[in-house]
Amino acid sequence: MTNLTFLWLTLVLCFINVSIGRAEDKPYNVELNSFDKNSDFENDGKWVDWGTLRMKKVGRNKFTLAGDFEFKLNMGDEQRISLQVFVYDSNNKQKGMLVMNVNKPFCQFVNEDTDTYPYLKEASNLPDQGGCPFPKGEYTINNYELETNFLPDDAPKGDYLIELTTMDKDTGVAGLIAIVTLT
Repeated sequence: MTNLTFLWLTLVLCFINVSIGRAEDKPYNVELNSFDKNSDFENDGKWVDWGTLRMKKVGRNKFTLAGDFEFKLNMGDEQRISLQVFVYDSNNKQKGMLVMNVNKPFCQFVNEDTDTYPYLKEASNLPDQGGCPFPKGEYTINNYELETNFLPDDAPKGDYLIELTTMDKDTGVAGLIAIVTLT
């Protein structure tokens, strides 16, 4: 998703793609319960138009990301990407304990990513790594396939809430939220 879309997507994909083996060999199953724009940000449309961007399950622990989105503004290191993963109580719709926290300047995050961005770029018209600012514009992702082999075999089963937030001057301005269940 996350540049708001791109950044969020890249962070979520990094979280999902950190490889520890093949997804088919994992003793768990990952279900994507939701993948939505974070409605907490009123000015989300100023930063990004989420367009047709969607994530869908295509196999056991495999998902594809596809669609069009537009960054309305250039994204530089004045903006930051925050990825937070929480234990989630789905019955009460409440965030629990924070289990992962990444917060980096936008360009630094994009330019240092070797796990996801290079492969995401192959399935899209995203710009090459190395530049800053990340240019505004319309982008398309064409069925980027990711595997959910991001956890060790003994990872705790349960629900997790993943929040990707784009920040401008330490204020959240846009973001995406995903809820996943590990069984």
